Amino acid sequence: MTLKTVQDLAALKSRSSLGYFCYLLDFCNITDSDCIGQVALETLYCIKENTKKGHKAHQELLDLESKWYHHLRSLGKPDYSVYQEKIYLSEVWVCFDYYAKKYIKDIFNPKLVPDLKKYIGQGSVLDLGNGIGFSSVTFTQKLSNKVIATNVKKSYQWTLNETLSKAYSYSLIDSLHDTEKECIEIAFASEYFEHFERPVEHLKEVLEIANPTILICANAFNADSTGHFDSYLDQSNTFNPKEISRLFGKTLKNYNYIKYETKCWNNRPSIYIKKEVFESCQPLI
Repeated sequence: MTLKTVQDLAALKSRSSLGYFCYLLDFCNITDSDCIGQVALETLYCIKENTKKGHKAHQELLDLESKWYHHLRSLGKPDYSVYQEKIYLSEVWVCFDYYAKKYIKDIFNPKLVPDLKKYIGQGSVLDLGNGIGFSSVTFTQKLSNKVIATNVKKSYQWTLNETLSKAYSYSLIDSLHDTEKECIEIAFASEYFEHFERPVEHLKEVLEIANPTILICANAFNADSTGHFDSYLDQSNTFNPKEISRLFGKTLKNYNYIKYETKCWNNRPSIYIKKEVFESCQPLI
């Protein structure tokens, strides 16, 4: 049996996107698609209503978040098993539909991000921690460049990506080192770095190993969510979310990336371009 594909995944309305997500779950023999879909839909409504009812997500996702923070705050260690919970897929779909989908649309909107394409060569797009794979699919439909996605093996997300990557022709890897022979034009990271207790150290790995021309990221260090940390580490130091955000930007500057000016709301996503590439594309006066 062949997976049905859609021509423009990012153009789907939320209910249609959710329907396709549930179809994908069934296709991959991941059970409870109705429950996962309902939790996702209710959570999306909570976000769109700005928690007017006093809830920011479906109760099952709130319980999962509580489990994460109980281990983090009471037991002093992260419980990474939360990522193996099937219901976590609901949250990952919401993250694409409400956040990442808009980010990708915005970066290719010349009214919001002028002239970005002139900095993009013929190399690859690296989709870091690509969730259920919908962001990677969207990049294959927006650009002719090769798309490479990273995810964690032996997870539900990996299972979904194995199917999608074949249907939509993108590469799936579980190690940054698999990009060493690639020329990476764009590294895209939507709600990604805050899932690392040492995000700046991981940023350095991305910059040194993948060496992208452009880094597009939307960090949420300040937000409470499953997989996020109250404080972050760098070397032997501990930083609160605001401090690690500043260190993140300072590190990019130290690696000779400049922040690209955009008209995106709240400066999300943030776009960083290698200084030498940016300057080489400027007109001579």
